[in-house]
Amino acid sequence: MAVIGARRVRQGTGEYVARELAARGCTIAGVVGTSPASVEAARAGLLERHGIDARGYTSLAALLEREAVDAVAVCSPHEAHLAPLEVAAAAGLHVFAEKPLYWRPGLERAPAEEVAATVERLVERLAAAGRTLHLNAQWPYTLERFFALHPEARGAPPASFEMWLSPMTAGADAVVDAGSHLISMLQALLGPGDMDDVEVTSEDAGGDRLEVACTYVHAAGATRAALRLGRCPAPPRPAGYALDGRAVERRIELPSYRFTFEAADGRAVPVPDPLVASVEDFLRSAAAGRRPDRTALVQGMTQLQALVAAASTTASRGVAS
Repeated sequence: MAVIGARRVRQGTGEYVARELAARGCTIAGVVGTSPASVEAARAGLLERHGIDARGYTSLAALLEREAVDAVAVCSPHEAHLAPLEVAAAAGLHVFAEKPLYWRPGLERAPAEEVAATVERLVERLAAAGRTLHLNAQWPYTLERFFALHPEARGAPPASFEMWLSPMTAGADAVVDAGSHLISMLQALLGPGDMDDVEVTSEDAGGDRLEVACTYVHAAGATRAALRLGRCPAPPRPAGYALDGRAVERRIELPSYRFTFEAADGRAVPVPDPLVASVEDFLRSAAAGRRPDRTALVQGMTQLQALVAAASTTASRGVAS
């Protein structure tokens, strides 16, 4: 494995992805950073905290000239995703990608067809080589623990889905950071679908508190979905979700970072680390040669683009009444 972005500088998960990959038998052959200094900091942190001794490079292309790797984890900030994704696809590597799949400033104004074509190009190259592309959207791995608290919610598609998260960012940037969580949960619960009637409202001029709402039209009908975002600069960050009003609140125990889901009546269940579940799912997919899910990946990016575009429009006209 190669890991791009193995330091936790912003809210990235690269260090912990490397740790979990190594714990499951992967050799971390090299790490990629933006400068020699950042590379050395990443190498030192992995060695000191996790016993991972990896060589360092300032580009994936340079790493591939020296290392024989089967897969790459792209955990850098999202604006630096697309270039290594294209290198990985050209090299025929399995890919574990942090969400969103990619982004750049102004992408919300690009034609949706352009975004879809970019994702399809990556998917087609990887599928032709028998390689997988796994997006690290972790919330779907918590659904079984939700149903442990709310077994009556299992089965029929919900008429409503609500999610609340606390990103470090605000406004349209918060939607870039968090929108993939809403989309991945809708896909996990309801399958492929279209987003209609997208609306974004802001409670303040800075966009610290936003609500993103839409109607998700799927094979079984239509579900009203909402994502509430409240900027929170430091952990533990409030988060949770609800199906038809049945809610769970995520509790985090620091510094161990153990998760618990708590229902409104006080009942609680432990939640296994969803990052571990995501890494294990990726490794199973890679071992099986599972092709990327074209529909989920293309819809995930084009729907994220639509949500960010709506948030940008809201910001440009000021606080909604």
